[in-house]
Amino acid sequence: MTDSGGPNASGVSVHLSRRRLLVVFFGILLGATLSGLDGAIVATAAPTILGELGSVSLLPWLTTSYLLAQVTTMAVYGKLGDIYGRRRVFVIAVSTFMVGSMLCGLAQSMPMLIATRVIQGVGAGGITALAMALIADVMPADKLGRYLGYTGVVFAVTAILGPWAGGFFTDNFTWRWAFFVNIPSGIICLVTLIFVPKSTNRVAHRIDVLGAALIAGAVSSLLLAIGGTGGRVRFVSFRTLGLAALSVVLVVLFVLHERRSSEPILALRVIAGRVKALALSANLISGLAFGSAIVYPPLFFEAVRGINATQAGLLLAPFAVTSGLCTIIAGQITDRRGGHVVIPFVGMIVSGVGMVMLSTIQATTSAAFVVGSAMLVGMGIGFVMQTLLYVIQRFTEPADIGMATSTIMLARLLGNSLGVAIVGTIFTNSLLSGVQQRLPDFPVDSIQGAPQKIAELSEGVREQIQEAFAHALANGFTAMIPVMVIGALVVGFLPAKRVRDRLRSTPAEIPLAEGTAHAM
Repeated sequence: MTDSGGPNASGVSVHLSRRRLLVVFFGILLGATLSGLDGAIVATAAPTILGELGSVSLLPWLTTSYLLAQVTTMAVYGKLGDIYGRRRVFVIAVSTFMVGSMLCGLAQSMPMLIATRVIQGVGAGGITALAMALIADVMPADKLGRYLGYTGVVFAVTAILGPWAGGFFTDNFTWRWAFFVNIPSGIICLVTLIFVPKSTNRVAHRIDVLGAALIAGAVSSLLLAIGGTGGRVRFVSFRTLGLAALSVVLVVLFVLHERRSSEPILALRVIAGRVKALALSANLISGLAFGSAIVYPPLFFEAVRGINATQAGLLLAPFAVTSGLCTIIAGQITDRRGGHVVIPFVGMIVSGVGMVMLSTIQATTSAAFVVGSAMLVGMGIGFVMQTLLYVIQRFTEPADIGMATSTIMLARLLGNSLGVAIVGTIFTNSLLSGVQQRLPDFPVDSIQGAPQKIAELSEGVREQIQEAFAHALANGFTAMIPVMVIGALVVGFLPAKRVRDRLRSTPAEIPLAEGTAHAM
């Protein structure tokens, strides 16, 4: 059996047979795809989940609760991996994700499902934070680049399979299998981790629990201010303004704490400077577009066009494929021609055009139009995210590249959460008022939590409800248009000449830190 050993990226000698190396690589990658697939699977299954558990106003929290838990635990997991060994902590993360998945599948109400999604998100935070670093631990350095390249292919395939899988389980079994499917995959992952050598180069760290708590509180307060806890949200109210003010206070306290912390969860030097701050902001904005464009089109397909979940999942796949392909294309163009500012600027414009098109949808709009519009959003996101990640890495000291990469991922995930919450709140408010205006005596609760039941209504009522759904979704996407304009302006303020000169004068660094897992 051929030995594939050699020093890893940290210089530590690793000796695994080629077969064991492939088994370990497969297992870690399987674990990484668990969290990567989740968003697309749940997005496709969401309308059916609403049909059984009710409360469409809580739909944003189905995603944001998961993302919030994932975001706030990633950095903590990174430190825990350094202290106790990445294999051990990764096992805990995968196990937590499996337990959360099982509880999600057993949930009997929307609040219960949202609570168990938090548990699932806590596990996903560790998977996202440690998967790529664990691969770097077991992989000889001379083979690492090749295997990291394989991960991109795998994530592209999962981006296609995820939406289809969510629809397949929903239509042929039950939406609960969208969560239960994670359990056998997680078990296989855990079995393969037996072959991962124990870490011998552990590092003593202090875990910034207070920093994690402050940022979690700040984001939670902001999301509660935007999305509420169900029903119509009044933006000008004591509750909403109070939560927004609390979020600002917690952010200020977080910044003050991080400045004084010996081992901060976010070193402020990583985002200091015009280039890094603007590039980070642009990534957050592209995250807003991604979150809204993957969660809400399935609701249109199923509630307005009457398409089943499997077909809705397939219709969502082109969005993911386009985003992935444009990431590759952008990388090829920038490697050969440059344009690390022009490409993401064009990306923001293209995504903005897609959002403008989505803002025009009506009850009579074809599914093909929505698919094409979402593909434009995905195309633009592909041009933005990885290009500006590369820019930030090249403007960062080598010792800080891992933290900078993790920070980019945090920004994307926060953007996803905010995008889902903003569009969801506007959608809910518009839907409730739209149905009330069109059909004052109609019991909106009868379809609010069950979009599929619209097809069972009489023709006249059904048309009115579908118009209200489409109009509400269009209003939600309209809110993303100024966001994309701001994104284009942010990228436009990047100093193109300075970026070009820096990229030409510094050698490329390969990021091998915890935060290199796929964030989309």
